Amino acid sequence: MTLAAVFLCGCALPFGAKEAEESEPEDNSISVEVQSPEVKTITNRANFSATVVAESEVKVIPLVGGEVLEKNFEVGDHVNEGDLLFKIDDEPYQIALKRAEASVTSAQAGLTSAQASLNKSQADANTTRSQAIQNVGEIPYNEQKKNYNVDSAYVTKRKSNNTFKDAKDDVDIAKINLSDLEDARDAAESAMKTAKAQYEEADPDAKDAMYEAYEKTKQTYETAKSRVESAEINVDKARRAADSAEMTYVLNGESYGLAEMERDNYNTYEKATTIYGAYAAAVGADSNVTSSRANVTSSAANVKSAQAGLEDAQLNLDHTNVKSPVSGTITAINVTVHNMASQQEAAYTIQSDEPCKVVFYVAEETARCITPGTDAVVTKNGTDYTAKIITVYDTIDSATGLFKVEASVAGQGSENLIAGSSVSIETVTRKADKALTVPINSVYYDGDQAFLYADEGGVAKKILVTTGLADDESVEIVEGIGPSDKVIVTWNGSLRDGSELKTLNEAGGTSAPSGDGKPAEGSAMVVESPAVKNPSTGDKTEDITEYSAGAGDIE
Repeated sequence: MTLAAVFLCGCALPFGAKEAEESEPEDNSISVEVQSPEVKTITNRANFSATVVAESEVKVIPLVGGEVLEKNFEVGDHVNEGDLLFKIDDEPYQIALKRAEASVTSAQAGLTSAQASLNKSQADANTTRSQAIQNVGEIPYNEQKKNYNVDSAYVTKRKSNNTFKDAKDDVDIAKINLSDLEDARDAAESAMKTAKAQYEEADPDAKDAMYEAYEKTKQTYETAKSRVESAEINVDKARRAADSAEMTYVLNGESYGLAEMERDNYNTYEKATTIYGAYAAAVGADSNVTSSRANVTSSAANVKSAQAGLEDAQLNLDHTNVKSPVSGTITAINVTVHNMASQQEAAYTIQSDEPCKVVFYVAEETARCITPGTDAVVTKNGTDYTAKIITVYDTIDSATGLFKVEASVAGQGSENLIAGSSVSIETVTRKADKALTVPINSVYYDGDQAFLYADEGGVAKKILVTTGLADDESVEIVEGIGPSDKVIVTWNGSLRDGSELKTLNEAGGTSAPSGDGKPAEGSAMVVESPAVKNPSTGDKTEDITEYSAGAGDIE
């Protein structure tokens, strides 16, 4: 439209029409839908290539040979772990066990005799050695020891006397400290009472200041009072310590007198008796002890050897009853009654009931997030099998440089998973419980900074947020908004911080916009739609810039 056309059209308007049009404010509010954040659990799942590694077949090989006297179960039967599969003739093993028991008894008798000889030779050697020590070595040692005991008792007595004096001094110091603290407490109490009286008599305008002064003096008094109570406890402790030190001093004095008496008795009687003793003559006593000790060692070795033979005989006897090591279904039997069972051939083959296991490898960050006990789905040739994560290793596998994860597969059809075959496994790799979430398309990104818009009283507010996990529909908001915020979930190219909003209600209507909704005359609005990034993929759309004419533009 040209300027002349606009002018002519304006002249054709009835008188007063322009004024009426300008009196109606233009509605520039943006229609949006809002939604409060939802608290829910967000999980991320991932698929991994895995390998079936569990062995489901067990071959039962007897550990001893012999004639089969009894055979239980047939091919196709189900057995439980510990069920008796077959029994081997145990008579030869019973005889071997009795021989082993006799060998143990004989070896133990030999050990008892050798121990008795050792005890006698040691007693003889001790008697001879004690006589030599008394006559030659113990006299100067005992004499010195008695003198040392006297000196030590004297030093202890002196120390305890000093300790007692120090303890009495501590009592005096504690009393002085208590007296000082009591004076301080009394002074604080007097100041508190004065402040309280001043507060009660103060004008209303000065009440607050006087009350604050009173509270400070009250706190000072409480502190001083607490210190007096602590000082009283310290005085009591010091008194008890002084009493204990006095008692210790008295006891140490008695110990000193006793030590002097023991020294005098030794010098007068015991030393004289020892001097007239004779040197021992049994120099060969140690040789007898050494010989006896060697006999004991040899006999003990014989006992251990005999006991090992007994345990081996008992174990062989137990192995004549061949039991199932696992629960499962018998698929083959290679023994018959009255024929010989061989230690080189499997007697029974059992298909185990144990669930098969799959192994896969993940990066360190993923390994830290996968939790044992998490459900998983194993897929082979289009068939899904229920699985559960059982082990996440905390060390790097040297062959792959990744962390090993094991999952157990159970349920009907899992026996079709053959060891060594390749499968895929899907499980949860990230999980956020009780997460505060918003629709994923309500979050925008400016570079690496995430933000969204919220409705605050009919006006859009841009809020910077920190995002967490995301799925196809929602994204976790770790920081930035609360559960009561009203997040704008519809996209609009004109939406900006401060935009006036017209909120669509659940029935599809609108609420009245806040403000007059009228842009400034002669202005042009430049609207840049924010770049949108998908938190789960990191993909970013191109920026879109739209221009809308302002109220004063003329085309």
